[in-house]
Amino acid sequence: MALAPEFESVLTAVCSQRGWERAGDEIQVPTEEGRAQLVWVEALEFEDDVLVRFASGIGPTEHIEPLHLNTALRLNYGLAHGALALRGEQLVMVDTVFEDSPDAEEIEAVVEYLAESADHFERTLFGTDEL
Repeated sequence: MALAPEFESVLTAVCSQRGWERAGDEIQVPTEEGRAQLVWVEALEFEDDVLVRFASGIGPTEHIEPLHLNTALRLNYGLAHGALALRGEQLVMVDTVFEDSPDAEEIEAVVEYLAESADHFERTLFGTDEL
């Protein structure tokens, strides 16, 4: 499902203003110490609403002990926004916004928060910087 033109326009403007590189459904966001994080964007339908889900990868679950996945679920409760989740075989940070009322400040905050949080977990759990 494609993003609505109005949402697409606001997202493109936010990426341009922040200097984030965007290619299709991926945004490359610079983080601390010269690192970078990819944030994926996808539209989805839920009941009568169209939502936009943002997700940023932390690492493959094959490298995480089951006990650590349990710990990740416990960490969810302490997150101010978004959630830890599985996207296929990858642990990710996700957050969702309504598509029908795109707000530049909200989009910027969500993308930045996910990129920084996912990068923190990636660095802590794996010690890598994978895009």
